Amino acid sequence: MMYLDKALQFASIGLLIYLPINAYAYLDPGTGSMLLSVLIGLTSSAYFLVRKLPSMVRSVFFKFTGKKDDLKNNSIVFYAESAAYWSTFKPVLEALAAKNVRCTYLTSDENDPVFKSGLDKWVHAKFIGKGQTAYTALGFLEADVFALTTPGVDVLQIRRSAGVKKYVHIVHAAGDIHTYKFYSFDYYDAVFCAGPAQAKSLRALESLRHTKPKELPLLGCPYFDGMLSRKTADLKPDDNTILIAPTWGKNGLLTRTGSMIPKLLAQAGYHVILRPHPQSFISDKELMEKLQSELKAFDNIEWDRNPDGFKSLSRAQLMISDVSGVIFDFAFIFLRPVISVGNGPLKDGFEAWEIPHEAWEMQALDSLGKRVLPGNEENIPALVKDLLMRHEDMASRIEAIRRENVANFGHAGEPIAQALIDMANSVHTQKTHKND
Repeated sequence: MMYLDKALQFASIGLLIYLPINAYAYLDPGTGSMLLSVLIGLTSSAYFLVRKLPSMVRSVFFKFTGKKDDLKNNSIVFYAESAAYWSTFKPVLEALAAKNVRCTYLTSDENDPVFKSGLDKWVHAKFIGKGQTAYTALGFLEADVFALTTPGVDVLQIRRSAGVKKYVHIVHAAGDIHTYKFYSFDYYDAVFCAGPAQAKSLRALESLRHTKPKELPLLGCPYFDGMLSRKTADLKPDDNTILIAPTWGKNGLLTRTGSMIPKLLAQAGYHVILRPHPQSFISDKELMEKLQSELKAFDNIEWDRNPDGFKSLSRAQLMISDVSGVIFDFAFIFLRPVISVGNGPLKDGFEAWEIPHEAWEMQALDSLGKRVLPGNEENIPALVKDLLMRHEDMASRIEAIRRENVANFGHAGEPIAQALIDMANSVHTQKTHKND
């Protein structure tokens, strides 16, 4: 389809360029301006028609094939863009299975762990293709409740289907919503929040934009359920081991400070685990290559590119990051301190631009560890030493922050599953009354 899209675009442009136009008469300025406007309008219409043609072809093809049978008459449906979201959905699916509730799980990853989960009796899993193929299929979905982690429904690629009664966003991080792009949640019917701060920010955006109020139950972050189950009492960190785990892109620590912090810690005698966000090796490829070259002389710096970061998190006594959600994975699971470097999330193009208050984690960082503003990075080795000496005090402070800001910590799967069941039952009841 991608090649068809491009070919049609080039063909339409070529026709416009080589269309023979012979002028034998005088054209007054007014008529010329009108004709030019018409030509521009036709050209624009043709361009956007060509751009939309592949999607239209896919929709027509999809409509007249039997491929949509799996998308009809569902009660509860999930959609995963990739296998990365299995850790969020797994606790919820297991809770539904424990309640003998069947559901449908649609995925754009052929290797999604759902296919080997052993939940086949209760979870009907289906690979629906990637990209536009998947988005087209979702446009024909029929369900009482559709739960997904993808932001931007009815704004970006995923459009609301007339056959879906309730769209539900399940959060997959404990942090506030400031770092999401504009309008990420505006057209959801419900957002299952990790804690009160997310609900506060969403209500603020509803008030500013005059959008329909959503259901915002505080149900927790199911992602933590699986992580906590992997933690054992004898899981001790390695001595003098520091994990640097930043996000990628403009907000990223390595983008802003380069190799400075790993070098400072290595020179201070710490063992450093450097674990950039996996997307860094795609979007920030040149930077990653530069850092690998600059740091290769240090024997006490190791790189971690394992898709599963649990081992590195468990080995570290302390983490250094920026605005990455991995801050909470580390602090809340292991009750160990975090140093956050930077001014916080950028605002341009993000929900932070309109939310009238600071993200809750910015206020909590000094309780989780220490916040270091730009220009003060050279103080980090001294801060690390101080925090490690106060590890027992830090653990109790982190636990208090967790209790205040994350609902149902470690067991969010069950209340989320029950909320989905209740919502589906409510929709079914409303449909029954309407038919009566």
